[in-house]
Formats: sequence, structure tokens, C-alpha cells
Amino acid sequence: MTGARGPRTSTALLEAAVVACFDPATALSRTEIADRTGLSRTVVTSLVNALVERGTLAVVPGARVSSPGRPAYSYRLSAALAPVALVRLLAEGTRLTVSAGTGILAEHRTRALPGDAGWEREIRRLLAEARGGDETPVRRVIVCAPYPVAPEAAGDRGGQEYPEDLAHALLSRAFPGEVRLVNDAHLAALGEAVHGAAAGTRASIHLSVRHGVGAGLVIDGRLFTGVDGTAGELAHVQVVPDGARCVCGSRGCLATRLAHKEADLALAARYGRPLTPAEADALVLAGDAQAVEYYRELGELVAEALAGTVTVLTPDALVVDAQLGPAHVPFAATLTAGLSRHCPPGQIQSLRLLRGRLADAQAWGAAAYAPAPG
Repeated sequence: MTGARGPRTSTALLEAAVVACFDPATALSRTEIADRTGLSRTVVTSLVNALVERGTLAVVPGARVSSPGRPAYSYRLSAALAPVALVRLLAEGTRLTVSAGTGILAEHRTRALPGDAGWEREIRRLLAEARGGDETPVRRVIVCAPYPVAPEAAGDRGGQEYPEDLAHALLSRAFPGEVRLVNDAHLAALGEAVHGAAAGTRASIHLSVRHGVGAGLVIDGRLFTGVDGTAGELAHVQVVPDGARCVCGSRGCLATRLAHKEADLALAARYGRPLTPAEADALVLAGDAQAVEYYRELGELVAEALAGTVTVLTPDALVVDAQLGPAHVPFAATLTAGLSRHCPPGQIQSLRLLRGRLADAQAWGAAAYAPAPG
């Protein structure tokens, strides 16, 4: 940095330059801060120490070793370590998960759903009780949406009304802080990219499979959602030219080839009886022909829908839904084979196919979520 600075403002300007390196999803070492700002290591050390003492930056728990005997500590914005509440609407009620950059802190459930008498009051009570170990209040509420969400807007739902939209509206009145509506597949992708299997990659794609086929793209530590929030909508990639009409208005989309959005329900339809998640897992583990074949077919369909994105984006890693459980084996095998047929050979050789590490990637993604600038 060059140019004259007054004695009163020079330190403030330098501190601002350091703080500008961070966003809620970023942890940086002093070396990385020096590289980003162009400041010397000595100056960075002094500035970081002052920002930590003042509470602007916080040391990330634990240390990574850069060379024998020399731990390189990482830092985050202190605000990014404050907990976030994730609201998910399920058939059996509302699930509220409180998480931070250090992990999942608490879980609350209520049988009530938006529109039920007392739901807003119950969620307000749970939010008031939700604290981290240091009694830090929740800094943001995120409502998990199973549909695309346009950045900074409610988006066009095609005339449909969703309970998540109602939850967002009610919580925006009930919670004094920020309330956001974020796509579920995007949250899972961010969780695995920042805290899970894809941590440290430049670009990664996360595949949600078990509870609906979708994808999330994370580039340089930030979600890429597209101009209208539909980035990663694999279900609406055409896999059959002139195929069946899809609800999106196109034809032959992947969604038209899926028996059911939920993999467990689609599998149950093949057996003609209900299956619990544990029963579905047991069938795959036992090598049951129908169960294994279902996930092989699904892997091939997803490969066909995903190949173009992989070819254009050239990601470091492709992360497969941790919730897939034992079905990861047949699904990933045919996914890999399908991508090998549809993508350039050299590109596939450098692509890492990883199994998701986070049991609740959405909650970790909520903690790392940062709204797009601007």
C-alpha cells in the first residue's frame, strides 16, 4: 500500500485492510493475510494481535502445523463465530438447529408448523433460549428452502405458496436480527466446502441425493447461486430430448425420470411397501439386487445431468451426500463410470470424488453462510 497517511488514521486504514480480507466463511493465517494485503509479516502480526485483543478477530480453536514445531494459527471474524439458527420444516414439525463455526451447539424440535396456532410464539421462545457456550446470542436465522431462492429476493414460485415463505415472513417479524431464506442443497454444499470433505478446494460441487437430487457450487469459499438462485438445479437438466413434459416447462428433465423426489420412497415403490431409512440402508448393505440396481440407475442419470457442469467448471472435487449412507458405493461407482463416458478423460483423472463427511452439512453451511455482497 502506498500514499501518505495521517498519524491518526494510518493504523485504522491498515486494520481495515486486514479485516477486508475476511468473510464469515473464511479463516486465514497471518501468512495468508500478508499475501492478500501486501503488508509485511511483522506489520500483520502487530495488527492481528491488536484486532484479537479488541475482539474483532478470534483465534480459530486448534492449530494447523505449517512446519515441524511451528504452528500457524488461523483467525476468523469474531461475528462469524457467533451462532446461527437454522429452521427446517419437516412432515413431523419444525426442527431448529443452532450452530457456529465450531460445530452444532443445540437442537430443538416442535410439532408445530407455520400457520399453526402458537408456532411463531414457540419459535420465538426457542430462539430466545438458543445460546452458544459463551452466551453469545444468535446472529442470524436461516430458513431452509427445498426450492431455488433468488439472491436478495423472494423469487418467483410460479404462483405456488410454500410454508418456508410463511416461516420467513413470520420470523422476519419475530426475530430482531437478520432472517434469510436459503436453498437446502446450497447450504449442504457450503458446509462440506468450508468444514467438510471439500475444505481447502478452489471449486467444489456437492450432490444432494437421498432427500432430492440437487447440487450446490462453491467457488473460492463462496456459494455460486446464479442470477436467479437456480444454479445447481440438476433435476431440471434435460437428459431425454423431447421427453415427458416437466413442471418447469421443459421436456425430458432429470426430474421426469425419477419415480419420487425422495430416494427412500422411490426405492419403497419398487418393493410395494413402506421402508424406513434404516430398512433401506439394510437392503443396500445386504446387496439386495433391486436396491443396488436402483442406486446404480440413479448414479448413471445424475452423471448424464452433471457432465456438462463438470466439463465447464472443472472443479477440484465432487462431494457426494453424506446422508446417502451405504448406497454411496453403488451410486458413486456408476456416477464415476458415467462421468468418464461423458467428460474429457484428462479432466476426470484430476477430479476427486469424495464422500461427504458431515452428518448435518446444512447446519454447518448455515454457520458459514455469508450473503452475496452488494
